[in-house]
Amino acid sequence: MPATYRALADTFVTESGIVVVHCSDPRYQPYCQEFLQKGLGVKHYSLIAVPGGAHFLTLSEYLPKFSWAGWRWTKFLFELQKVTRVILIAHDDCRWYQDLRFGFRPRPMREHQIEDLQAVAREIRTRFAGVRPELYYAKMDAGQVTFEAL
Repeated sequence: MPATYRALADTFVTESGIVVVHCSDPRYQPYCQEFLQKGLGVKHYSLIAVPGGAHFLTLSEYLPKFSWAGWRWTKFLFELQKVTRVILIAHDDCRWYQDLRFGFRPRPMREHQIEDLQAVAREIRTRFAGVRPELYYAKMDAGQVTFEAL
């Protein structure tokens, strides 16, 4: 690799007004990027990618510091730019949700993830008037990754 890498910037990118939250799982990252760019036509966005994606915004009782920090990051992005669109993506086989430190789950993981996405969407609508979150669930199957709108 060269000592200095330069990327061509053909246009100056300003804030996009779009915030995306998804899991940092490297198995899904390239597909999330492709889905955002080709599937939704989103070229520039602010990204929060952490294990479990939007789950960190639901942990106010179990891990309040995670939730507090997550909402601070989210609020910062909303104050930095005029956010009009929030895209929340969960995915199948999420190892964060499989981790036993979150205790016994009597319901299937997908159901839990969707409930968490819906809870975060409700809270975003409460905290940031006029913003309608978009929810998606990704699944890898038979050599394809599909993104289902919820």
